Amino acid sequence: MDPEAVLVELLPLIPENTFTKWLDKRVRLIWLEDDDDRLGMTRFEEGPAELVRRTKFKLDPGLITIGLHPRLSDEPELLRHTLAHELVHASGVLDHSKELHDTIESIAPGVSISQSPLLQEKRDELLASTEIKKWYCKACGYRWSRSTMRKPRRCFKCAALL
Repeated sequence: MDPEAVLVELLPLIPENTFTKWLDKRVRLIWLEDDDDRLGMTRFEEGPAELVRRTKFKLDPGLITIGLHPRLSDEPELLRHTLAHELVHASGVLDHSKELHDTIESIAPGVSISQSPLLQEKRDELLASTEIKKWYCKACGYRWSRSTMRKPRRCFKCAALL
């Protein structure tokens, strides 16, 4: 899948923010390295101090580089979702808030881990590197191997809150 074509398709869907009107002229797409642990990244080339000034005065942000993981080319829906995420950042929304995630979901819904080999691989890499290998229930003493990113809310055996 051609990320440039997806970019052209997504640009009109990005909500109005500080830098939205410059996105079509300032965004440059690159591929990240194969071993990068990120699906995507957004970099304002002018640097953080200049970015604050340009945000305050609503000025042209300068060149914006969006990097995408090369394996996204094999997963069109995940590519679309990741690029939408990075474009919303490029528009001036820098924090990961509920509003950011809701906006991205309305533009390009996410992909479940069960439907994405790349997300499964990234999850497995993170689980292998984490210190917590097992979950433990204080109520019944049951232990089970960790297979999820988030801690379960309840014990699988006794249903006690964790």
